[in-house]
Amino acid sequence: MQKITGKRTLRFVYPVIGIVILCIVWEIAHQSGVFDSTLLPGVVTIIKSLLDLLVSAGILSDIGWTLLRAFGGFALAVIVGVPLGISMGMFKPIYLSTLPLVDFFRSIPVTTLYPIFVLLLGVRDASKIGMIFTACVFVVTLNSAYGVTQAKPIRRQMASLYGCSKYKILRLITFKEALPQTFIGLRVALSLSLIVAVLGEMFMGCEFGLGQRLTDAYTTFSVDRMYALVFLTGLIGFLLNRLFIRVENYFVPWAGL
Repeated sequence: MQKITGKRTLRFVYPVIGIVILCIVWEIAHQSGVFDSTLLPGVVTIIKSLLDLLVSAGILSDIGWTLLRAFGGFALAVIVGVPLGISMGMFKPIYLSTLPLVDFFRSIPVTTLYPIFVLLLGVRDASKIGMIFTACVFVVTLNSAYGVTQAKPIRRQMASLYGCSKYKILRLITFKEALPQTFIGLRVALSLSLIVAVLGEMFMGCEFGLGQRLTDAYTTFSVDRMYALVFLTGLIGFLLNRLFIRVENYFVPWAGL
C-alpha cells in the first residue's frame, strides 16, 4: 500500500520538478542580459499577466471560440477519417488507390493552403474549420488504416468459420482491434486541431479567439501578455491531452497488452 502511495506521489512530484526547472532557466535567461528584458519578461511578470487573463471575463469567449473551431474540424475529421481508414485497411484495392493521394495531401503543410481556403470559403469560421479538418483527417485516416492492417487476420478467419456475418466481424473484431492505433491518430489530431485553430485565427483574423488575442498583443507590443497567451494555449492543450488519455483508457483498456 505504501509503495502504491509513493508511486502516486512521485507521479505528481516529477511534473512539478520539471516546471520549477523551466522557471529557473527562464529567470536566469531573463536576468543574464543576453536577451533584452523587455523582449523576455521575467517569470513573475508573465504569471501576473496570465492570472489577469484568467480572471478577465473576455478571455473565456476567446477560449470558447477557439475550442469550438478546433472541435468542429476535429469532429469532421473523425467522421470522415475513421470509416475511410478502416475501408482502406480492409480492402486492398481501396488502400492501393487512395494511399498515394492521402500521402500527397498529408505532406502539404496546411498553412500553405491558407489562400485556397480563403478564396473558396472566405475568412469566416468555415475556412478555419476547413483548415483544421484538412490537417487532422489524413492523420486519423492513416492511423485507422494502419490499425486494421496490423490486426491479426486469424481472429477474423475464426469468426467467419463460426458463422459470424461480415458486419459482426467488422464491428466486434476489426473495429476493436484497430482502436488502439486509431486512438493514437485521434490524440495527434486533437493536438493539431488546437494548433491550426490558433494559426487560422492569427492568419485570417476574427472577433474572438486566442489567435486573435495573440496577434493583438504582438501588434501592440504587450510582450508579457503575449507570453501569457502562449502559456495559456499550451495549458489548454495539455489539459485536453490529459482528458483524452482518460477517455482512451476507458474505451481501450486493453491497449498495450
